[in-house]
Amino acid sequence: MFISEKIKTSTLRTVYIYIGVTIFIGIFGAVYEIFSHNVFSPAMYLAWIIPCTLGVFVYLLLAFIPMEKVPGLVTACVYNFGVGMLTIRSIFIGVIEIYGTTNTAMLTAYTVLSIVFLAVGGSAYLAIIGYEIYKLIKRNKEKQTRQGV
Repeated sequence: MFISEKIKTSTLRTVYIYIGVTIFIGIFGAVYEIFSHNVFSPAMYLAWIIPCTLGVFVYLLLAFIPMEKVPGLVTACVYNFGVGMLTIRSIFIGVIEIYGTTNTAMLTAYTVLSIVFLAVGGSAYLAIIGYEIYKLIKRNKEKQTRQGV
């Protein structure tokens, strides 16, 4: 399982934070839509899905995968920044759609930044998990070799 219960507690704390962010973004989108004079934007009222799927579900998965090491602070910060940028991008798209204008440069910047940070953070997470699986398989093979199987 985990090296310590502290790591699992820390991962679950991140889940709780993402649940709070998801609820806040959902309420924010709903209130913004109420005061938008019957102009609706799917990017605004569905923005809560991003922290829910990329935050809550990913960290819940990490909390219950038995591994000796979880990704470090830098990896987590890069990934969380990507999730935050993607969420802000969705809210920004909603705001400019409701306002009735566009800002292609900002949308491009948010899109590129969020994709880059999600890719780097996600790749680092997957590499660490893959390495842990590799070590587990190698350890099992060595154990079988010692037992003479």
